[in-house]
Amino acid sequence: MTKIITSSDEDKIAIPARLMALLHLREGDEVKAFVEGERLRLTRLDKFLSLRGTLAEDEDFDRAIEQLNQSWKEWESQTSA
Repeated sequence: MTKIITSSDEDKIAIPARLMALLHLREGDEVKAFVEGERLRLTRLDKFLSLRGTLAEDEDFDRAIEQLNQSWKEWESQTSA
């Protein structure tokens, strides 16, 4: 598979149709992106947010979410990933 990398200020990720099918994603699905070393991980946002209800009173979860949010803001502000 050929990979073409482009950058944009929009909050969108373009994924080839074949890969979307393998990942069981549909046009318009919302995902959370995580960078782990040299890997980009995608998690469906609906599944990620469903944890919030399950762990609503968990302070460790709250701290972890805050750390993720802070890391995400720092990553977004970098000129390249």
